[in-house]
Formats: sequence, C-alpha cells, structure tokens
Amino acid sequence: MAEPQASPAPGAALPPYEQLKYRAAAAVKLGGTSGAAQPLVALSAGQRSHFDRLLLNFQLSGSVKDQALALYVNSKLYAEAVPQFHEWLLAGMDGQLRDALMGLQAGPAAQEALFPLFAQFVLERYTDDIKAYREKVQTVDLRNPHQWFPVARALQRRIIYHAGPTNSGKTYNALQAMRAAQSGVYCGPLRLLAMEVYDTCNADGLYCNLITGQERREVPGAGHTACTVEMVSMQRRVDVAVIDEIQMIGDETRGWAWTRALMGVPANEVHLCGDGSAVPLVRRICEEMGESFQLNEYDRFTKLTVEEDGLVGGYSAVQPGDCIVAFSRRDIYSIKQYIEQETKHRACVVYGALPPETRRQQAKLFNEPDNAYRVMVASDAVGMGLNLNIRRVIFHAVTKFEGGKVSVPVSVSMLKQIAGRAGRRSSQWPEGLATCRDPADVARLQEALAESVVAVAAMLGELGLSVKDMFNFCMAPASASDLRLSAALLQFATKYSKGQPVTLDISVPDRVPASTEELRHMEAAHQVVMLWLWLSYRFDAEVFPQRDKIQALAERICGLLDKGLRRLTRMSKSGIDIAELPSRPEHENMLECFGDELEMLESQRRQQRLNETRGKRQGRRRAAPSEAQAAALAAAGELDGEAGEGSEAGQLAESLRGAIEARLQREQRREVRPRRKGWQADQQAAAGEGTGAADGEAQLQQQQRRQQPEKEKAVAPGQHRHQRRQAEKQAERQRQRQQAEEQGQLGRPGGSGLPGKRRTPEQQAAFVERMRAQRERRAELKRMRVEERQRTAMAYVMGAEEAAAATDAAPATHHPTKSHVRRERLSAAAAGPPGQHGVPEGSGSRQGSNAGSDSKGSSGSSGAAPIRSGWNRLMSLFK
Repeated sequence: MAEPQASPAPGAALPPYEQLKYRAAAAVKLGGTSGAAQPLVALSAGQRSHFDRLLLNFQLSGSVKDQALALYVNSKLYAEAVPQFHEWLLAGMDGQLRDALMGLQAGPAAQEALFPLFAQFVLERYTDDIKAYREKVQTVDLRNPHQWFPVARALQRRIIYHAGPTNSGKTYNALQAMRAAQSGVYCGPLRLLAMEVYDTCNADGLYCNLITGQERREVPGAGHTACTVEMVSMQRRVDVAVIDEIQMIGDETRGWAWTRALMGVPANEVHLCGDGSAVPLVRRICEEMGESFQLNEYDRFTKLTVEEDGLVGGYSAVQPGDCIVAFSRRDIYSIKQYIEQETKHRACVVYGALPPETRRQQAKLFNEPDNAYRVMVASDAVGMGLNLNIRRVIFHAVTKFEGGKVSVPVSVSMLKQIAGRAGRRSSQWPEGLATCRDPADVARLQEALAESVVAVAAMLGELGLSVKDMFNFCMAPASASDLRLSAALLQFATKYSKGQPVTLDISVPDRVPASTEELRHMEAAHQVVMLWLWLSYRFDAEVFPQRDKIQALAERICGLLDKGLRRLTRMSKSGIDIAELPSRPEHENMLECFGDELEMLESQRRQQRLNETRGKRQGRRRAAPSEAQAAALAAAGELDGEAGEGSEAGQLAESLRGAIEARLQREQRREVRPRRKGWQADQQAAAGEGTGAADGEAQLQQQQRRQQPEKEKAVAPGQHRHQRRQAEKQAERQRQRQQAEEQGQLGRPGGSGLPGKRRTPEQQAAFVERMRAQRERRAELKRMRVEERQRTAMAYVMGAEEAAAATDAAPATHHPTKSHVRRERLSAAAAGPPGQHGVPEGSGSRQGSNAGSDSKGSSGSSGAAPIRSGWNRLMSLFK
C-alpha cells in the first residue's frame, strides 16, 4: 500500500507537454509485450478517483467541446480522443503532475489548465483526421464567400470605383481602360448594354465576343467579351474587367450576381461603374479580400433643371425630344394614342417586355432627327441601356404598382437614373429638363434629384458628427416614421456628440401588461433597448456603459411580453374585451425620458405636413366653399393679417386653411366618384329607384331594433362571440315560446312543433314502445351477423366435407330482412307470448340462455350443435 502523500500547494503548474510525452513513452516501454502502460508513480484509490472526476468533467464540458471544434476536432473525433488523452495522462503521471492535479477541483480552472495539453495531444495524434475535417468545413463555410474563388484570390487585384450620376462619363472612362488592354470583359445588367458594347467594339476593329443567357456570338481571335453580369466567367483570366451599374449589388433579386462578379472575376484591374450609394459596401468587401480600393468621383457634364410648374397644357403640349415615363404597359399605350391623336407627333415606345432588338430599333427612330418620331413613351427600362436624345423627361406618376395591387413610391435611385437621361452630352440638347404631369409630384422629384440625404441623417445633421459616426447612426435600426424610436436615436446621438456617456434611463415596470395598449408601450421600450444595444457594439464601451445591465433589461422585457401575451389570451377566452382596457400610468411613462426630443420631432412633422399641404394646393381646382367654410377662411385671413410671418397665429391660420382645403378636396372627389353602398343600392339605382325609400326602410328597421327589450338581446359588451350567438338563440326560443303560449298551442297533441312542446301520456307511451322495438331489432340483426361469421369460421376449421355434412344436418334457414323480422314479430305477438330473448319461435335462432343446453323442443337446436362444436375447435386453435 502506497504511503499517503502530503497535500500539495494550490495552484501548482502542470508539467510541459514534451515532458509528459517522454514519460508516457517510457511507461509504454515498461509495459512490455502486454501493451498496457505502467504508471511511473503509484496512485491511491482516492487519487485515482479524483483524477477520474477531473477528466470526466473535462470531457462533458461544453466550453471544452467548443474550443476543440475551433481546432476542427468534431464530436466523433472528440469522443474518441478524450479517453485516449485520459490514458495517456495517467501513463505519464509523475510526482509533479500528481501534485498539480490534486490541487485542482472539477470546474473551469481545471478545464483551462488541461486544455493546452489536450490540444497538443490531438493535433499530434490525429493530424490526418483534423486536416480532412478542416477541408470539408472550408468547402461549405458560407462566412467567407470570397474564398470560393481561388483563381481571383491568387491575383493581387486592383479595384477602381467610378462613382457619379448619369451623364458624367464614368462608364466611358472604364470602357476606354478595357479597350486599351490586351484582354478584357464587360459585365452589364442588360442584354441591350452588352449588345451595344459588342457592336461598338467590333465596329472599331476591336474583336469582341457576346455572351448572354439567350445567345452566344464568338468572334475568332477575340480577346474581349461583352456579357451580362450573370454570365461572366470565373475561370478565364483577363487584364481589365468592367462591372456596370454596381449599385445593383443591393438588389433583392439580382444582387447576388454583382457580388459574385465583384469577388470572383479573375482580372488584374476591376473597374466598377455606378452611383456612390454602394461605395461603403464595396470598400468593406475589398478590405475583407485584402485588395486595393480606389475611388474616382465624377460630376454631371450638362445641367439638369426641374420645371416646377409641371406639364403645362397636358400631353397635348408635348414637344420634340420629350420622353414620358409611365410605369404600366396600359398607361404607355394610352398616352401614346392620346399624343398621336391630339398632336402632329408620332411616339416611340420602350418597356421591359419588348425584345432588346425592338427597343434598339425604337431608340434609333427617336434619335434620328429627320423623321416624325419625335416623342417617346417609355417605362423605367429607359433608365439603363439606351443612349437617347432626350430633351425633357416627364413622369406620368411617381408611384407604381407592385404585384398589381399595392401602389408604392418609385425609389430615389430610379428617379435619379431616369431623369438623368435628359440632356446627355452626346445629344443635341445642351441642357436637360425634368418634370411631372401632376404639379403636386414635382416636390418628390426635387427631393430625389437633390443630394441624397436620409431622413435620419437630416435629423442628425446639426450635431457635428464625423462621417463615420454619422454613418453608424444612420444605419441604426430606427425607422424615421416611428417618432418615439427616432427621438431615442436623436437623444443618443446628441449625448455622443457632446462627449457624454450614452445611458439608457427608461423605467420598465415589473407588472405584466394587461391590455393591448400596455403591450404596445412595452414593445416600444424593447425597440429602444435593442437600438441602444445595436449602437453599443459599434462604439466604445466607455461611451455606451453597462451593456450587461441593458442586456438583462432586454431579457426582462421579453419575459414580461411573453407573460403579457399569455395573460391577454386567457382574458380573451374568458370573454373580456382586451381592446377596451385602459393603460396604466407606469406603462405609458416608460419612455418619458425622450419627451423633449419627441416634442421637437412632432413639431417638425407638423411643419412638414403644412408644407406638403401648401404644395398640394397649388395647381388644383378649388371647389365652392360653404358658408361655414367661407367664414373659417375669412378668419384665417384675419389671422394672417394680424400676425407676422412664422408666428403662432400665422401657423394656426395656415393649419386652418389646410384643413378646409382638404375637406373641399374630399367633397369634390365624392361628387365626381360617389361612394358605393353595396350591390342592393346599385340595383336600385339601375332600376331608377330613389334611395329615399331604402333609407327610410333602413331607419325603420334600426328604430325597431332599438325598441327591442334588453332581456331579448341578452348580449353583454364583454361576451365572447359564441356566447353572444348562444344568447341570441336563447332569446329567439323564448320569443317563440311566448308567442305559442299566447296562441294556446303548447301541450296539445300534434301541436305546432315549436321548441319546448310537451307530450301527452299516450304519446309518451307510444314513443317508449317505438324505442324498445328499435333496440330489439338492432339486437336481432347483430345476432344474425354473429352466426354468419361463426358459420364461415366453421368452414375453415372442419373442412369442406364436414361443413357440408353439418349444413345438411341443419334445417333449412333463411336470413330475414328487417321487414321480415318485423312481420314475424307482429304475427307471434298476435298468436301468443313471445319466446326467450324476444325472438319468435321457429325463427331459426338459438333458444334458451344456456349455450350448452340440448333443447330439442326448439326448431333451431338441431343445427346449433355442429356450429358450437366448430366454434369451440376454432377457439382452441387461438388458445
């Protein structure tokens, strides 16, 4: 027995891996031919048990598994390696290792001490397995998509971004660099653009191929290729690549193609063309790939002016060089037809469904100065791929239908792209013009063509933030339409700009939300907390302190929301109208700390609405005001006369005038397009009937409903839907009962059949007799089906011959139908008392309650014996 060891000093260091490796090898040699390692130091039972607990805790630890997975030790390899490490560690046991392990307790400290030894052990023992698993992981790792293109990664590419508006020469300079190279590729968003580059290059003597999804034109000896962005090769190396319209990298449906081309095209130089909206994203991608990035910015060559008065005179006043942009095929052809009927011009049409060749032909007709096609009607397809001699772009509308149902505003980038087609440098017009058919839409166009400032950026514009900080705040998950969230963002940015710690001072109550309004306040608080956390990960911890505390607050709010939803579900099922419940003050005042910012944003929003109302009033026909409205307008005029510009009275007058104008516009639209009141009203109108009779009848019915007694309605405000229906049915039955009692119909034989009718004693006796007869008939039919199954089973057990003999010995029986049994039962009742079990004698069924009795007086007993014997033999087989 080994001598007890002195307790080691806590925190003793473990020996190095090389020393344990040498001792483990020596222990294996001492084991000899048996192959079992012999420990160099004897261990007591208590020490061995302590070491087993340490290594078991090490093996089951989730953090150890995660660290091992980071070394590409998967779960299967981990389960195999840990027992081997256990044996190896015990084999190399010496006094130093024993003392160090005895000073550790199962937990994170022991895991942290043992993992370096385990890591060196598995990396040395399982090198090939780890390498194979690492290669598998890297092939399916979606976190580093640039690693999917090894040919491009082998090159030290140079990325050049040409950023500028339409008609700034950015694409021209990029194409010139491609033409000057020995080999190159152009990647465009449309077949039309690829075909244009293909034609111009070959016309200038530069051999170029064309590759699109629909066709391939290969020119012998060509070193250049024009293709759509989806068709660019990731294997063919070139000197210069041009990727046009790079801002479409953010498109929801086709953005993947630009991402793939940017990361994978194998070229020494990659020229990107587009507006500046994609510069931050492209710059970050280049940093991830470790490639150089150069930004070249361009300005527009010609001036672009917005006509604020709109299209004066309508489409009958269009001029040569005008391009009307509509966003539906129906509008395009309607406008084309109107222009050709009302003016002397002919109109070309361009929209996306037309083949590229047709669009090129229409563009050629429009560009030729000596023909009658001097006007174009186009869709948003005119924004890319066509060089047109456009003098003025006229927007038919600044909204379009998505999916044929929902009208959405046209994006700012699309408006800028289309309007920029006017007054190109190569055209005959020295200046470009842009306007809208409706003067009310001009303000939207002007905003789009102005400097692209996000609403959030405008809100934060006066805080003096740097470009990087402004970008981070603008990218925060805060919608400009949510005033409370915008107020929180404004307060955070204000504190940051002043160098103050950005703290979150909201007070979240501990009470579970008990109404939909309280739930809404709690959801708003959670959005503010998540906004703070989002910003805290993008700025220093000193600026956004106590992140752990705010994280715990977010979890607590989530728990309250979950409990609140369950509580509201229970309240709804119990018939409580949760929408009518008020909100408690502690829930309403959770975001009270953002009150100043919220008040300022609301004031800005009111002023913006006033400006929009003033803009919508311009150019619209005024309806005749009523006397009250005229008096209100006069009062507004007096306020304007008494107050100076920008004063509170002036704003009140403007608000009053805007409300009256909106009311007049609604009345005017109602007169032009009356409100529909259902198919009944349409039918009456079609038949020439007036609505006065229908309205009078509706009012009479409503008055009758009001005069009904409350006890007949029996519908409480808090009742659930099925409870209200049940109460209505009960009230209807009560009403019918009262009516029947008044008419003296209740309790009479063969009465009116109303609910709650009482039977006479004779009717009740007849009803009981009918029910008894039905039960007996069902029992008889059930017994006949059982006997039939017994005969079938007997045929299988006794064999064909024995079954035939038994059938011959049995009297001829028949299988009565329901009507036959009813007739036999009636005749037996008339002749005398019925037999046992209510079955008439001679009906062919067994008589007597004892199945084994030999009742020769029964006409069916002679055939029952072989049936019972066959049935018993069948049952014996199953036993």
